[in-house]
Amino acid sequence: MPDLAESAGVHENTVRAHVAALEAGGLVAGGPRPPAGPGRPGVDYRLTDAGERLEDDFLGLAELLAAVIGRTGATAAELRAVGQEWGRYLMGRPGSYDVVDRVPQVLRRLGFEAEVLDDRVKLSGCPCPLVAADRPELVCDLVTGVLDGVLGAAGSDKTIGEERHDPPERRCELTLVHVGAPRRS
Repeated sequence: MPDLAESAGVHENTVRAHVAALEAGGLVAGGPRPPAGPGRPGVDYRLTDAGERLEDDFLGLAELLAAVIGRTGATAAELRAVGQEWGRYLMGRPGSYDVVDRVPQVLRRLGFEAEVLDDRVKLSGCPCPLVAADRPELVCDLVTGVLDGVLGAAGSDKTIGEERHDPPERRCELTLVHVGAPRRS
């Protein structure tokens, strides 16, 4: 644990609590380390089968789902509506949240890196062209809806205004406008 604490820049007791939570969750398992001298022997930790799955890449499944969405003929409005539902779901309990903190947290769960600067949301590392190379706008519409759902669930008085999607560069920028302002794409 001292090595983990040093790497993370936190106290060893902080690491101990997190490792205990990982162990309780079945992601790591501890076993006794061979004694190296007097005192209580240390503990060696290893990833369990469930912990190993954290490294699984679900890109293939995401591509398959994008293909299904493409074939269903869902409109941009329908995709955004689904995205809004998911944005509210991913936010959790409705309330008043700091959008600057919450938007990046929620979008990171979907594979996006997000930064909120004033009245802009900048996305980078967008998975759109990886998941739906022939129709990245499907993913763009979904994530735009997710962002709108997050804003609503966070109690923000803002919604999405102008959008600039650049799938080949894996970047997007969306402006935030006050609710009721005209929307431009």
